[in-house]
Amino acid sequence: MNLRLSKLLPIWAVAVAACSTLPPISQAVGPAEVIMKVQDKRLDEISGMARSLHQPEVLWVHNDSGDKPRLYAIGPDGETIGILEVTNAGARDWEDMVSFRIDEKKFLMIADVGDNGAVRNDTILYILEEPDPADFAQDRTQQIAACAVIPYRYEDGPRDCEGVAVDVPNRKVYLISKRTEPPVLYELPLTARHDDDDQPFVAKRIAPVGGIVPPTAAERAIPGRLGQYRSQVTAFDISPDNRTAAVLTYGNIYLYHREAEASWVDTLTGTPERIPVKGMPQAESLCFEAGSNTLLISTEDNKPPVLRYQLR
Repeated sequence: MNLRLSKLLPIWAVAVAACSTLPPISQAVGPAEVIMKVQDKRLDEISGMARSLHQPEVLWVHNDSGDKPRLYAIGPDGETIGILEVTNAGARDWEDMVSFRIDEKKFLMIADVGDNGAVRNDTILYILEEPDPADFAQDRTQQIAACAVIPYRYEDGPRDCEGVAVDVPNRKVYLISKRTEPPVLYELPLTARHDDDDQPFVAKRIAPVGGIVPPTAAERAIPGRLGQYRSQVTAFDISPDNRTAAVLTYGNIYLYHREAEASWVDTLTGTPERIPVKGMPQAESLCFEAGSNTLLISTEDNKPPVLRYQLR
């Protein structure tokens, strides 16, 4: 072996090991607690979840591809309170949703962004004013039109995506690619205005997301999505106080804590803490609760559980 090459190999091996090292497990998280099981048989592929800003104990959820453009309001007992049909939306592949406030108004964003084959040029975000779930007492099915529609494309070509979050103070939408190693962060303006209504917005490529490393050879050998897919991002949310971001993969939850003067770009490209996901082989949805110190996750399954993590 070339002497110079033999000296370089140990250095290369150390660099590779460092690149594949998982972030530390968070010591500030309590054990997961099952808070409900969703009872509606139609909800067997929950891929998006957001808390209600009108009724904190209520969750809005939607199915993956194959369902109509509709949201389900789920009460604390896991029963469906009502269904919200979005009249001016399609539902090619809904993959995530977000609840957020602007100027005391309450909104929901639905992300029709799934693209398994990376071929779509019609990815869309729908924004609607959140109705009060208490109104479902009069009519269990309501119709609503999205008040804003954000069609977009990625500047470097189509991407599959299942993680979308909103940075309200800076009026930005962040998206994370799913099938790339490592996952990549993209950015859009949180606006429906455009100089040319026929042209989509362009999601700007920012940088790889920090700390989400490809699975090892041993992990890839694990059957199911906890194996070769364990590092693929399936959900994303930013806490109500805008200080913590959570990114869900099939294998872990990653927590990114933003310092007071730091940007989300700097934070999300830095080193996170990690919560291993246990007992949920296909975790697909995640959201913060109202207080910013609890996380909820759920899965695609019949009568899926909703797990709560307490952030100490």
